[in-house]
Amino acid sequence: MPMFYAVVSTIASAAALALALPNEAAHFGIPLLGVVCLAPYFAVLAETRSYRAAAALGFVFGSLSHAFSSYWLFFFQDFAFWTLGTTSIAYGILHMLVAVFLRRFSNRQGLDLARGSELSLGNDALAPFLVAAVWTVWEWAKSVGFLGYPWGLVAYSVNTVQTITQIADATGVYGLSFLLALSNALVASFALTGLHRPVLRRPAALRPQAASLAVLAAVGLWFSLYGVFRLTHPTPVADRVPIVLVQHNGDSWAHGGEIAALRTCQDLSRRGIAKLEAEGKKPALVAWSETVLRRPYLDYRLYFRKNPAKDAFVPFLSEIGTPLLTGAPVVLNWDTYDATNSAILIDPQGEQIYSYAKSHPVPFAESIPFWEYQWMRDFMSKVVGLSGGWVSGTEATVMEVPTASGRPLRFGVPICFEDAFADVCADFFRNGADILVNITNDSWSKTVSAETQHFVASRFRAIENRRVLVRATNSGMTAVVDAEGRVIESLPLFSEGVLAVEVPVQEAGARTVYSILGDWVPAMAALLLLGRLLLETIRAAAADRRRRVEALAWEPEWPEEDAVSA
Repeated sequence: MPMFYAVVSTIASAAALALALPNEAAHFGIPLLGVVCLAPYFAVLAETRSYRAAAALGFVFGSLSHAFSSYWLFFFQDFAFWTLGTTSIAYGILHMLVAVFLRRFSNRQGLDLARGSELSLGNDALAPFLVAAVWTVWEWAKSVGFLGYPWGLVAYSVNTVQTITQIADATGVYGLSFLLALSNALVASFALTGLHRPVLRRPAALRPQAASLAVLAAVGLWFSLYGVFRLTHPTPVADRVPIVLVQHNGDSWAHGGEIAALRTCQDLSRRGIAKLEAEGKKPALVAWSETVLRRPYLDYRLYFRKNPAKDAFVPFLSEIGTPLLTGAPVVLNWDTYDATNSAILIDPQGEQIYSYAKSHPVPFAESIPFWEYQWMRDFMSKVVGLSGGWVSGTEATVMEVPTASGRPLRFGVPICFEDAFADVCADFFRNGADILVNITNDSWSKTVSAETQHFVASRFRAIENRRVLVRATNSGMTAVVDAEGRVIESLPLFSEGVLAVEVPVQEAGARTVYSILGDWVPAMAALLLLGRLLLETIRAAAADRRRRVEALAWEPEWPEEDAVSA
């Protein structure tokens, strides 16, 4: 295939993936595109004549798919070059390696030693599964660890197809990654077969794809039937707890923003509490978003006793008589100003009774590697424009408030993008949390797609653990999500509002498969790839051995003796 057409197909695939995910045109994405968006890219990689060409296409796909889907990173303060530019380049480089592996398992030049024929995505029944395995391992690898960025996964394209997403309690989101990558690989396989082997004249050419398609259909049917069962047999409700969620839609870090945010949050809180009390319910918790308080509460308690003027914060706590959850810094050392980005719970008497420090900070923004070295400090200060970060927390603190039923409500508080990480949220449940209460400030993004992409990633945490997720955000998406991933109630994006809602506390009779086994799907995918490589190595060694034996056994044909005499 000419390189020009390969590049065009790759760009089209990157754009299609971005459209399949939540975007400005389709706020929750286009599920059908998730089934085919990667197919052009997979097909051209299988047709490339060299790994160098595959790597070049990988750079194009990686940089553009990230830029198209996460373009809202451009709006992060004044760091557009670093947040979008350098990350797009980084993902382009990473995808060069991914593309090499995709080509390796979709277009293996040379003879298949078992069948004596050249293998490719178009005529090898196992190739689509290998390609899907590579893609699944990639989506897992990009989503974990300090540099993890669990955005842009093809699995998120089907977030609204609830019968399919229920499988996340067994496979995590990566079961969907594998299913969709397999679908895309099969579409590419059919296309390549039609290109190289006219199907009408040689129907047998479709036999490898027919077998793979049967497996895909069986897996898809299994996922769907399981989803129907889970939706018709929802997780039991153990309690219902009234909670007030505030969305103030303001910037505490702007000039005068902290006081304005406090006033707005306090007014909205009163409105939500009044609504519940009119229904004869007393809220167990009021939740505000991340970083509403710019100042460390314990160190500035005197300030908060007097501010905001005419409606001071500490007297407000006594007035509402309800524990308040909000975001605030916690200073560990004033000499070095070591501080954590934390969630704090304050009781009606104004006492801070719980504090959780964000344990998975945003890399290079909230936490800077090698900060202890002067050269890194100089670089970040003079070149990037950052003067420091937050200290990471080390414990998944579970907070607790009393309820009207007499059963305490225990909850974990993942801060901002922590609710996109399955391992971070699982730690809270292992420590005894009944639900998750996420506090987030994504208002800087200024885009619907950024808010929705974050929400879509987070709602899988509810399904994976069969527990309720509550979100109190600055500008969206403030919502309550049940254990099946369904939105019970929510507020419009980028607007002031309050959600006074009775939150169900759902508890399954046993832990989910995913909460026990974790990311077993990408682990199995990696084993499949390693097994294939090992098998090919063994076959190649055996073939080489046969050739050497045949060479040693060969004897020259000498002329007949009479002929020699003559």
